[in-house]
Amino acid sequence: MIDLHLHLDGSLSLEDFLYLSKTQNIPLGDDFPNSIYVNKDCKSLLEYLEKFDLPLKFLQTEEALEYVTCSLVKRLYSLGYIYAEIRYAPLLHLQKGLAMDKVVEATIRGLKKGLEGTKDFDANLILCCMRHADEKLNLETIEMGNRYRNDKVCAVDLAGGESIHPAPYFERVFRKAKEYGLNVTIHAGESTTSQEVIDAINIGAMRIGHGVHLDLNSENVKKVNDSNVMFEFCPTSNLQTKSLLKYEDVPLKKFMDSDIAVCINSDNMTVSNITAIDDMINMIKTFNLTKEEVYKLYENGVMHAFINENERENLLTLLKVKFNAFFEEKLNA
Repeated sequence: MIDLHLHLDGSLSLEDFLYLSKTQNIPLGDDFPNSIYVNKDCKSLLEYLEKFDLPLKFLQTEEALEYVTCSLVKRLYSLGYIYAEIRYAPLLHLQKGLAMDKVVEATIRGLKKGLEGTKDFDANLILCCMRHADEKLNLETIEMGNRYRNDKVCAVDLAGGESIHPAPYFERVFRKAKEYGLNVTIHAGESTTSQEVIDAINIGAMRIGHGVHLDLNSENVKKVNDSNVMFEFCPTSNLQTKSLLKYEDVPLKKFMDSDIAVCINSDNMTVSNITAIDDMINMIKTFNLTKEEVYKLYENGVMHAFINENERENLLTLLKVKFNAFFEEKLNA
């Protein structure tokens, strides 16, 4: 029903690839379509991230960015979602000379086009800074977040291989985000240690992408709860990157027992070949989650979504109306 951690470039459909290849006259390669999915032999997060090379090759024009954003929004609606936050790094779409504002404007147009005619569904965009990028481009991303904050851009993020630079390296970048009062989520504790999560919170993270390696000692639990931080778990993705080895390793119940807010997300619908709905089903089966526990996970998503309070109230009402039928049809099948 809700996906708050969803990468645009990792979620192009098979049809998107075929359309873009035809319209841009760029070959898909002999290994297509296997090349768009991560394989079971993936050894690490950095190897997993190599799967983004192909989609990024196609996403260097305004037309392509508008098209795939619209396509993803329509797919989410067709799957029965009520809300989603779609993230991407504008700085990765400048290879053919696009200015960063044109990149953002193209995705906003695509988002709005995809939302046309929908009912009981909404979506927003999150702009990612990247750990490998220079500070100038990351600061420009923050500027874009501020410029378009009232036009379907709801937050900024920090993504990429955590081993490249630790969170404190980006303190200046996220100090600017704080000055602007922007919402902030940061990938942390996916492939590194608990300290990366704490450092991410210290530089302004309101949500943590993944965070599965947080040590749940009393000091850290207090830090997280006092900061009102929610964790965006992406179970299947974590298994594919070898961050975790099996679903039983997902610390979902441990976080819930510590009163730490968690929601379940897809990360990348195509690269991981998963939806947030499917991963919720995985968690239900693995941990024998009750209907009440599943509702709580969705409620966490609503309460920590980057929306205003009027939107939050409306989304919470919609969740209450839709959940029972949704649970019986898709989650309790």
